[in-house]
Amino acid sequence: MSGYLSQKVDDLNSGHLTGGRARSFRMGRATSPDQLSTSLRAAIIGQDHAIDAVVRGLTIAAAGIRDPHRPIASLLFVGPTGVGKTELARRLAAEIAGDPDRLCRIDMNSLAAEHYAASLSGAPPGYAGSKEQFTLFDRELVEGNISRPGIVLFDEVEKAHTTVLRSLLQILDTGTLRLAAGTSSISFRNCVVLLTSNLGSAELAASTRAPSRSPLQRFLTCSRRTADRTTRSDGEIVDRAVEEFFDPELYNRFDEIVRFAPLDEDNAGLIVDLELRRLTETLTKRGISWHSDDSVRHHLLMHGFDKAYGARNLKRVIRRDLHTSVANVIVAHDAEDGPLEMTSVARRGSIITTRT
Repeated sequence: MSGYLSQKVDDLNSGHLTGGRARSFRMGRATSPDQLSTSLRAAIIGQDHAIDAVVRGLTIAAAGIRDPHRPIASLLFVGPTGVGKTELARRLAAEIAGDPDRLCRIDMNSLAAEHYAASLSGAPPGYAGSKEQFTLFDRELVEGNISRPGIVLFDEVEKAHTTVLRSLLQILDTGTLRLAAGTSSISFRNCVVLLTSNLGSAELAASTRAPSRSPLQRFLTCSRRTADRTTRSDGEIVDRAVEEFFDPELYNRFDEIVRFAPLDEDNAGLIVDLELRRLTETLTKRGISWHSDDSVRHHLLMHGFDKAYGARNLKRVIRRDLHTSVANVIVAHDAEDGPLEMTSVARRGSIITTRT
């Protein structure tokens, strides 16, 4: 059954096209809010508050009590780099559309000049490109329906020119974007609008980044628990930065402003465990047996955990130290020697992988 026909059948079964009351929660593959939440939590570590905000918006839409003239949800994700803001959008697309790349991602860093506003709303009449009605928005990814909403991600929204941000005001207020040519519009009313930002992170970085150059000392320093008073002050710093950056008209149209927590030691350990499982599954699918001991996990945490850079630094070390070690053994293996079995251990500051 084609994707389009399958989607229409799902809509009929859930009552969205007939006007009937939906018999149950239906959001892509998920049949309940708890199921969607569980799936997202398995992929996004340590950001339960953000996941709850996403599920809240989708639950309200599935129940049929949202404002039909606005997007399903408009959420501003704020937090330091490497904590899962963009990844949450991708995982949501995977759950709803079956593919993490089935979202319309707009890199706001590339819209820093005023004239780039036309990239969103198209060129006005009389200008080159007005007849073609070119826009960065992919209608197929934006104009979804209640059970399979579109997902639009405005990444690093603070990097865009203020004229570009005014286009967002129309989207969040009316759920539509009238193209500058005046002949058509794009509907965002069955769409989840997500925006990411690092506002306030620069101020927080100085207090969270360990001054020591030693990986072990940095690991131990970053691992300390943050006191409740510091957590509150961190939140105030971020809130103030967001309020000062956005005009009140735009700020007040976000359904929720969701703060992403910095990565801590426990969450870093869970991310390492997740990456180790993924590597095991990848190798198993290729018929390769691979094992590692606790020394590998400790090495990755000690050299990769950095609160200021989040999961990105951790994954960088995993790729450099672990994946390289495993890959060297794989490419040197001769298929005629039989099935490949490997073991990885950490010794003298490096990860060593050998055949077993």
